[in-house]
Amino acid sequence: MINFIVNVLGDPTIMLGFIALIGLIIQRKKSGDIILGTLKTMMGYLILSAGTGIIGTPINLLTTLVQKGLGVNGVLPLYWAVYSESMLKYGTESALMFIVAFIINIILARFTKWRNLALTVHLQLFWTAFMASVMGGFGLSIAQIVLIGGVFSGIYFWISTTISAHYAKPLTDEHCNFVPSSIGIIIAGESGRLFKKNSKSAEEISFPKSLNWMKDSIMSTSVAFLILNFVFVFVAGISVTQEIAESTPWIVYVILQSLTFGGGIAVILYGVRMMLAELIPAFAGVAEKILPNAKLGLDYPTIFPYGGTAVMIGFVSSLVGSVCATLVMSITGFSPVVLPGVQINFFEGALIGVYANAHGGYKNAVFSAFVTGFLLQYMVAFTFPFTGHLVATGGAYEAIDFNTIGLLFIKIFSLFK
Repeated sequence: MINFIVNVLGDPTIMLGFIALIGLIIQRKKSGDIILGTLKTMMGYLILSAGTGIIGTPINLLTTLVQKGLGVNGVLPLYWAVYSESMLKYGTESALMFIVAFIINIILARFTKWRNLALTVHLQLFWTAFMASVMGGFGLSIAQIVLIGGVFSGIYFWISTTISAHYAKPLTDEHCNFVPSSIGIIIAGESGRLFKKNSKSAEEISFPKSLNWMKDSIMSTSVAFLILNFVFVFVAGISVTQEIAESTPWIVYVILQSLTFGGGIAVILYGVRMMLAELIPAFAGVAEKILPNAKLGLDYPTIFPYGGTAVMIGFVSSLVGSVCATLVMSITGFSPVVLPGVQINFFEGALIGVYANAHGGYKNAVFSAFVTGFLLQYMVAFTFPFTGHLVATGGAYEAIDFNTIGLLFIKIFSLFK
């Protein structure tokens, strides 16, 4: 029964639709408006998810080219591979921990002045699955994993969302993020002090007339991705690229995948706008009754519309930072070597780029995303040995919070074992 509830309400499309439904009912909207608002919220999230799926193949292409180009083997930070392993071994613990954590988050949001509720369900489940794997490696019972992990995770959900709400103020006051990248958000916000006086916003960058088309965030992101692809095509080798492209000429394949990436971003942004247009007003109805003045912590792409150029700058800078760290690891003989995940470089790097740009302009976006991308590789390496059964997979949970806050939890917890 617990697994059924988690599988139903644990689906972010259903959960967000349910929140919209309750909010619209509380506001006593007409039945037609209730149906339309609920369905458009759910459809918006599905469109967002479809866009994320679209960019999967282009990201896999760049990931392969980076790995082949660097010529090293090592740990690959990638959510889905390790999450599936965590759920196979600790599925019940993860689900129960999520329920406990969600309740803790509601209590903290209700009875403190920081009224922020994490509602990025799949990322919250990633977190509890990570916690279950780590705590299971210490030999804890199910009850201990659920209780200790649930309380810690609930506090983390609340603090992470509150951090986002604080640093998102220059961007929007309607919502914030719950993503496991709060350390990166802090870096972006505080580093802005270094650049605030002499760095203009990425969105104000003047382009020559011949490059005015670069003001279009979708086009500029596509071109940046195309350039990255071609750089690593020649680093990895044309023969490697042709093997990936199969029967399609490699140059055509690279161009099409780069444009597909841009198309996927366009789909994501369309879904975000549709979802927020319905969800935020509907959630106001729930907040008035249960969590007055509360803000929802939502997924990475919900912040992207507030800085299209910053998204591109953050992604590229984060990827360059991770590549540099991997090269340093390889040259110095550091072990384990951590490969750039690329997917997290896009989502986390883009998010940090937007926050950093809001607090210190385009220079801060470059600096903060690069530093976070570089730091991520080493923190994954430090965390990886403590992830229990996941070590055998060669994979790791990819975002910065898993490998900083999660690592801190591991170190503190190990003192009592």
